Amino acid sequence: MAQVNPLWRALVLAAMNGDLQLARSLVDWWQLAGVEWDYAETPTDWLADDAPETRPDPGPAVSAAAHPVQRTSPPPATPKPIAPPIAEVELPGDLAAFQLAWQQGQLGPDDGEGHYIAPAGTANPKVMIITGAPEKDDRETVLSGMAGTLIDNIVRAAGFESEQVYRASFYPRVVLDGRAAATYLDHWRRVTLHHIALVNPQMLMVAGGDTARALLGHDPSQKPPILHFLNHGDRTIKTVVMRRPGLMLHRGIPEKPMAWQSWQLLLVG
Repeated sequence: MAQVNPLWRALVLAAMNGDLQLARSLVDWWQLAGVEWDYAETPTDWLADDAPETRPDPGPAVSAAAHPVQRTSPPPATPKPIAPPIAEVELPGDLAAFQLAWQQGQLGPDDGEGHYIAPAGTANPKVMIITGAPEKDDRETVLSGMAGTLIDNIVRAAGFESEQVYRASFYPRVVLDGRAAATYLDHWRRVTLHHIALVNPQMLMVAGGDTARALLGHDPSQKPPILHFLNHGDRTIKTVVMRRPGLMLHRGIPEKPMAWQSWQLLLVG
């Protein structure tokens, strides 16, 4: 006969019925009566294998020729969404009008978040810095938050005055979804090149790998700083690439000397 511990059985019943106190009182009652084990009349072979699975009789075999298999072609692949065409935006011809249109969101779609963050500075600066998009803590102008404070410190350490640096971004608003923003990459490349022409800087600092790829065609921000040249119209602008300022705030000290070296390259030649 198979023995089953009554305590185990009672506890299982308790778990099912949700009354543990009742189970314990039942076990105590049987133990006081001298019953330690529960016995079943039917023996159980605990070492036996599970019974083989029974399958229904498929019936007489039918040739494939009698009932040909209907083959269905796979469903067509879902086409990737195509961004709607962007209407050609007429860009303002002077810097003040361009900055106003930028701040009012009149230069085209960008799929960003929040309000439009204006560029800061005047025409003909020594350096124009272009970051990918405003940082989340930027206020009314680009690089006015913690990342901007870091840039100010690097600018002074490299021998520039803050007033000599024009601050701008590739996109006009904070970017939360880079893939969605990339839909409008070509449009904002055109806007940014027009922006550079209006500002007319002596030198250009490109901040961030994505911004470098958009303007230079490659990303040298992961390598030691080297000098580049942006051919724009009838001008060749000395250009250096640095890491995105907001990223440097979270990467620790080694990133900052590289950024300082990038700015130092602008003073060479």
